[in-house]
Amino acid sequence: MYNNYYNYKKTNPKRALKFKLSANEKSLEKEEEYELISKWLDSNDKMALNRLVGAYKKLVVSFSKKYLSYGLPQDDLVQEGTMGLIYAINKFDINKGFRLSTYAHWWIKAMIQDYVLKNWSIVKNGTTASQKVLFFSLNKIKKIINFESQNFMGIEDISKISKMLNLKPIDIENLQSRLKMGDQSLNQRISDGQDDDELITLLEDERATHDVVFQEKNDNQFKQKCLLNAIKLLNPREQTIINSRKLKYKPDTLDMIAKKLNISKERVRQIEVNSLKKLRRNIESISNESKDFFIN
Repeated sequence: MYNNYYNYKKTNPKRALKFKLSANEKSLEKEEEYELISKWLDSNDKMALNRLVGAYKKLVVSFSKKYLSYGLPQDDLVQEGTMGLIYAINKFDINKGFRLSTYAHWWIKAMIQDYVLKNWSIVKNGTTASQKVLFFSLNKIKKIINFESQNFMGIEDISKISKMLNLKPIDIENLQSRLKMGDQSLNQRISDGQDDDELITLLEDERATHDVVFQEKNDNQFKQKCLLNAIKLLNPREQTIINSRKLKYKPDTLDMIAKKLNISKERVRQIEVNSLKKLRRNIESISNESKDFFIN
């Protein structure tokens, strides 16, 4: 039933909103509430659902007002809160003896918060429990740690919140900055002048310059050539061990090489150590470069 109503809302948003807000706002007694829930769940009685939604409209609107500071339209918040109410009605068990409001308020709040997290910013926000608490309760948490300033928090304050919520300090810093400044367009001008640069011009391009990329490409080709020539100066058995142990994507084990060459594993290890020393000397001799050139 919930999915059917959700699809109806998506295809007919204006009609769906009218359907919910046109209901009678008179509160319900417990017995009447249970009767309406039973009619909806058992017989798909839309009039009963309409009556329930209308009776709890004030609860939904009340929740929506708490999230107006995030800049989203209240109609949208009410719409999502009503979806939470309908979901609660479909999941409600009258046999447990509770009032619908006791159960529904959690779903109303969850639906509204989920909508705020997804639509408050074009940048995706964290959805873990701790990140949600931080997003919706950062100002309250500041008061808990006696932070009264309107400026950005210092390292000690961020560290306290980090320990309280088990979040990385960088996540707290980023969220604080976004909550304080909001989304900024990179095409926004630095000042009101027509000839002023846009914010995007202040961003530093961290990519390597063309000359650096060209130099790195040449260096890598030179290193590869030196390595191949240095390997050729090794004897066949040394080449086999170096290629199998150092140049394969999945190196062979000492045991595998020992069986292949019909020698002991210890002998393979000794040859490997000596071959690497010889290889380093060959590379330095061929390239006329120090070992730091090949490490960096």
